[in-house]
Amino acid sequence: MRRPLAALSLVLAGSLVLVAAQASAQDGIFEGMQKTVELTYSSLSTTTIFASGAVTKTDTTSAYPTVTLNLNGLLFPQVRLNTGGTFELNRMTSDTNGSSATSTITRNRPFFLLRSTNPIFAPGFGFFRREDRNWTNGRLDMKLINNEWDGYLRWNPSGGPRNEFQFVRNDTFDSNRTFEDTTRDYGTLVSNYTYKEFGAYYRGAYLDTDDKLHDVETTQWVHGARASYANSFIDKRLWVDGTYNITRQDFTTVARGKDGEVALPVTPYAGLSALSDTPLTARLTANPLLIDTNLTAGAGVDLGLPVPPADTQARNIGLDFLNPEKVNRFWVWVDQDLPMEVANSFSWDIYTSLDNVVWTQATTVAVAPFGPFECHFQIDFPPITARYIKVVTRPLSAAVANASNYPHILVTEFQAFMVQPPGDARATLSQTTHIVNADVRYRILDAAALYYEGSYFYNGPSAVSAHTDTLSNGLSANHTFNRYVSAFGRVAYETGTEGGDHRRALVTNATVTLDPMPTLRTSLLWSGMDERLAGVPRSRNGFFVQNSGQPYQGINLQFGVGWNVTTELTGAVSHDQLVNVSGTVVPREHVSLIFNYDEISSNRSGPYVGLPHARTQRGYAAVAVDPTRTLHLVVGEEVVTVTGQQTMTTLDLSANWSPFPDGALQFLFSYNDALRPLAYGRDRSTLASVRWNLSRRSYIDVSYQRMRSEFVFQTNESRVFSTSLRLFL
Repeated sequence: MRRPLAALSLVLAGSLVLVAAQASAQDGIFEGMQKTVELTYSSLSTTTIFASGAVTKTDTTSAYPTVTLNLNGLLFPQVRLNTGGTFELNRMTSDTNGSSATSTITRNRPFFLLRSTNPIFAPGFGFFRREDRNWTNGRLDMKLINNEWDGYLRWNPSGGPRNEFQFVRNDTFDSNRTFEDTTRDYGTLVSNYTYKEFGAYYRGAYLDTDDKLHDVETTQWVHGARASYANSFIDKRLWVDGTYNITRQDFTTVARGKDGEVALPVTPYAGLSALSDTPLTARLTANPLLIDTNLTAGAGVDLGLPVPPADTQARNIGLDFLNPEKVNRFWVWVDQDLPMEVANSFSWDIYTSLDNVVWTQATTVAVAPFGPFECHFQIDFPPITARYIKVVTRPLSAAVANASNYPHILVTEFQAFMVQPPGDARATLSQTTHIVNADVRYRILDAAALYYEGSYFYNGPSAVSAHTDTLSNGLSANHTFNRYVSAFGRVAYETGTEGGDHRRALVTNATVTLDPMPTLRTSLLWSGMDERLAGVPRSRNGFFVQNSGQPYQGINLQFGVGWNVTTELTGAVSHDQLVNVSGTVVPREHVSLIFNYDEISSNRSGPYVGLPHARTQRGYAAVAVDPTRTLHLVVGEEVVTVTGQQTMTTLDLSANWSPFPDGALQFLFSYNDALRPLAYGRDRSTLASVRWNLSRRSYIDVSYQRMRSEFVFQTNESRVFSTSLRLFL
């Protein structure tokens, strides 16, 4: 098997070279031929001083050549061929206190993909091979292989539904099939149809996983359908909007052996994310890109090395299940493959919450396995049942070897699973979930814009709790009194079921906006919810004042203050005060000042968790100066204080100079000093680099970096020299 596949790789590479030689005669077909050669060399010296006084010194050198070939062209008017491959060699020599080791990692990624470009009927097929071989000191020699066969079909008949079909067979194994031997068959069918105000959607998925080493086979069928309708009547005075979703999941497990596991996916209602160094009180915002099943597109969360003025706060990535669900595994997908030293540098804290306001830390996973071949972290932990759940991790540290090569590591998807043993020789699990969302809105009056608003929402049942449903009836009004004053108000009465208990609530919202002059705006906001769940009161009422203005040319300011009172079902009462100030000042051309200050003060009473008085303050200020058109300087500092914790400060200095107008030659200097609690580590790094852009895609980059990281148990000091050459042909 080895020789035919190796021959296939050589023939493919040779064919591409020959095609490149003939490209001048056939530019119309092979105009997409691309060749990239990249060579990276790095030298890393790290000294580790342990709390006991012991010292370990490690010197590592690495040479990393990479060749990428890609041909993308039309074979026929409606047939496109995309073929090529990436071939990598990473040779690393490491010396630790006189003990040396040499390892070589080779990666081969040949592929071809043939697809039709017909807009109505477009079949296609492809083959992707990924082969990783790790050799260390002549003792370890392991090869891991993944073969993937893909079939595609797109059918878009005129006036009919748009259909996409895909089938993938994935075979992963080591050369002796002693550590890994798994075959996966995956198929999806997506159909989308729209006719006037009516829409219909169907997604079917099939996944069969055969773990030959543990004699466990699992089969999963998922059927999801959605129907929607939206229209207006009575001269657009009445709006009606309704959506119905149904999802059916069937899992079958056949266990012929005693080992192995079954991972059941848990479908979230919403994805959530935020940047915050105070995860116990961080409120996450909706991020639908985290759960859109797209494993390649970034979702706005970057785990890469933060280069000033990038935000260095911890990344909070979460899910809302709407009803409490039981999970014990996460997959955090990223947009690229990561080497072991980078992947193992991330640690993951897991938090749960009842309301996405107050969080409780559940556990910590120091290291999560990454890959192979699939670009995701696998985070395993003891089973947790919660509605809101999140993982918190810090971006890549500059102290990690070759960290400068990963300025961006984009999170693309966040998935949850419930993993359990295979159980009986044959077991079946089925679940059907319904989501109904209907809205009706009728305009009663025109002058004051008075509306009736009614809605109904149903979700359930979940695997561990009953359904949730809410029926809402309300009135809303908005009116502009003059060009200076406008107002909005809404009141609604809600009844329904939550967690099997009866719920009723009164919801109120009001906003008054004042525009006394073109450069000043003030908004007064009220938000209230008083409810009873199984007869027990729960409420959240808040009042906020937000101001924005431009008192002088070049000065933009925002200021806000608010008060919030929350009563939980347990009887705990929290009084919160919020203050935020931010602004941008441009005192003169090429000079700008940016500042931001946020403060949250909380006083708790009753059966609460945590401190009775807590205060979190975060301030950030930065000055950017452009003394010349080609020189850019930035100085910034952030200070975070939390009651009962050490003050956290971060100082950033950076300079970017391009001596030539075209920017072909660039000099970069940055200094980062982060003083945080030792649990997070105290980091200090200095980076100097020069980059020469030979062309739009080719460059030479040389950098030198010094780092010092202090933790409770050890201190690391590192020096890194690296150079990279990239030629795009």
